[in-house]
Amino acid sequence: MGDVHRFQAQANPTAYALDASGSNPVSVGDLVRYDATNFYVKRHTAGNGPTFVGVAMGRGPTPSSSVDNASNLIDAVKVQTNGIFTFVKTTGDSLVHGDPLVVGADAQTVLKQTSEDDSEIIGYVWDPLGTAANTGAGTTDVLIRNNFPATGTGI
Repeated sequence: MGDVHRFQAQANPTAYALDASGSNPVSVGDLVRYDATNFYVKRHTAGNGPTFVGVAMGRGPTPSSSVDNASNLIDAVKVQTNGIFTFVKTTGDSLVHGDPLVVGADAQTVLKQTSEDDSEIIGYVWDPLGTAANTGAGTTDVLIRNNFPATGTGI
């Protein structure tokens, strides 16, 4: 499902280390969060809003200190922290432009914020033409911006 998303980038992606053990896999298109204890990104899950980083865009070896020193390569993922992305929406949500969204059942699904804390917001529904509410199954465009305020102030 990693190719479900499309995006309009608003900044260059940033490289982040991945778990070298492979026990926290990240796929292209996953919402990811930063694990400050282990210093790598992993799939975003509910309850970890303040550590949300962005959307995984691609992975591969990245120099940790020197481009010329192959022994310093680390497994890394490029993370897009700003842009408009298309994600699977939670069935039953009725979404309109500006609705706050949180991570849903998995790292490639979004859910309309209801009782979740504002610090859990990962983005906002993006439908500037103001079409009718997006209901039922399917996808929705999501505006993600770097460093969302924990107050959930909206777009």
